Amino acid sequence: MMQDDWKWKIVEAITRIQTRYDFIGRKTGVPFLALVYPVSAEVAFLREWRTQTRALQPDVEVKAIDVLAITQSVLSDIGIENVVDSLNDSEWAVSAAEDLARLWVNAIADEVRLKMTEGSSGKPVLSIEHISALYPASGPWDVMQKLWNDAESPLDCPVIVLIPGALTGPRHYRFLNKKDEFMYRGDLL
Repeated sequence: MMQDDWKWKIVEAITRIQTRYDFIGRKTGVPFLALVYPVSAEVAFLREWRTQTRALQPDVEVKAIDVLAITQSVLSDIGIENVVDSLNDSEWAVSAAEDLARLWVNAIADEVRLKMTEGSSGKPVLSIEHISALYPASGPWDVMQKLWNDAESPLDCPVIVLIPGALTGPRHYRFLNKKDEFMYRGDLL
């Protein structure tokens, strides 16, 4: 594998945003476009992604959803000590991890709804970044499923999901090279 073989995915995503904005993911009924890139390239990938998306302005405004900041906020709200104690308690660990995953995914969905209602200088695009912060409690599939199932707030703009990991098939990827997931809605690069 070449060191920079992920760059074409950014070019392809930018091209789709510019030329096929209204069609991203529409064949599968939801406007997701997931870009899977090597875990080791995360810093370079995000730097290049932000550079390329800034160049879309003023026609397109890409709004970042920072999953790391969201997970940290949830942990701060409930208390990191409470979370650690619950996860270390053999009787409650599974339930605590499921509760934490649910809280994180709901907070991400809330942020997506908020960003969709904000005004935009151009056509809006949402970019879900730092999704590795969900591991091991949750993953990209859970976030996309929550957003897709939210009948109260249908997605009316493309949602780009940046996933560190590896493609393992036409609709399959391995999140962080550790957790196999299936993407049956949206487009996968």
